[in-house]
Amino acid sequence: MSIDPAEYARLREDAARGMLRVPDLMVFAEAALEGGESALLPHEVLLVVEIVPESAPGNDYRAGVRDYAAMGIPLHLLVDPRKGTGVVHDEPGCTSRKEFAFGDTITVGPWTLDTGVLRTYA
Repeated sequence: MSIDPAEYARLREDAARGMLRVPDLMVFAEAALEGGESALLPHEVLLVVEIVPESAPGNDYRAGVRDYAAMGIPLHLLVDPRKGTGVVHDEPGCTSRKEFAFGDTITVGPWTLDTGVLRTYA
């Protein structure tokens, strides 16, 4: 492999939709690194995770959910350290919404996550 996985910091623009998002974390198949590009196409991404910032939380709750669904990313995990809660968006178009509180064990696609290790903002 000639590309360092750390160089994958963003999604490439979805030309058909004219959208570009920069998630806090992405999960993708290792094969996606073989193309030599510095960013991923939306269809290569299995899961995005967004951590809601203390300022401007509405962007992740509204625009992020809408954009990732429109880009065809199948799983979107939204973590809100302000409230100690989160939301798992899945199903086609992020139509399923499952809320959780920090401390719950949740299922995100094929993964099971213990959110008890997550912390709220101090």
